Amino acid sequence: MSGMTSLVQAAGVIEHKMETVANNLANVNTVGFKEDQPSFREVLSTVQRVVPESLEERFLSHEYLDDYVGMDKSAVIVDEVGKNFEPGRMRSTGNDLDFAIANEGFFTIETPQGERFTRNGHFQMDSEGRIVTNEGYFVLGEKGPITVKNGPVHIDESGQVHVDGKISDSFRLVRFRHQDQLQKLGRGFFAPVNKDDLPKVSADIQIKQGMLEDSNVNSMLEMTRMISATRAYESVHKALSRIDRLDEKAISMVQA
Repeated sequence: MSGMTSLVQAAGVIEHKMETVANNLANVNTVGFKEDQPSFREVLSTVQRVVPESLEERFLSHEYLDDYVGMDKSAVIVDEVGKNFEPGRMRSTGNDLDFAIANEGFFTIETPQGERFTRNGHFQMDSEGRIVTNEGYFVLGEKGPITVKNGPVHIDESGQVHVDGKISDSFRLVRFRHQDQLQKLGRGFFAPVNKDDLPKVSADIQIKQGMLEDSNVNSMLEMTRMISATRAYESVHKALSRIDRLDEKAISMVQA
């Protein structure tokens, strides 16, 4: 694999990393947002069968990029973009229609595209007394859309809905066997990629009323990643310029 090809591929990986970091930073204040984490793998050339020394850190270093100039080695590519489901900070709001899930799990939402799942518990009440998302989608309970009318609402930690002191329904709180394989769909919604990975209603999921779960993005760490990626991109650009100058010299020597 030529040095030019390897450098172009490295630039593509850095660009993808920058897009991921930018998206994480843009959602640092989004309720229930889960950080994206790109993973990388090295594709070895047929010329040099060596074990990769490292992954992300290696392609971001100047030494790694210098190795590519004019040599047959390998290329780093984006393997996949995973999701970090570590819990975010719990924040008290005092709003009776704000809910945070204290452990692993999701709220179930009815949308025109089917059921979707979210950690964003910032809800409101529509004109008919049903709990809905900001988009107006119904929040589902065991009996369908949760209806609370206009009476005092209390949700206990197990998700049971108490209206006027009586249990009227229970939040449909679910878990997935392969949580890390859920697909992000925007607006804080998730859905399983594999249709066989069905949501499982769990009685172990705990809800906190009057609280929200903040994004789990570490803004300082993301800024550090952005700076590292920027420096790596600058190194790629310098290396490409170096190869271009070498090509110009080679052409001029041939023409002479």
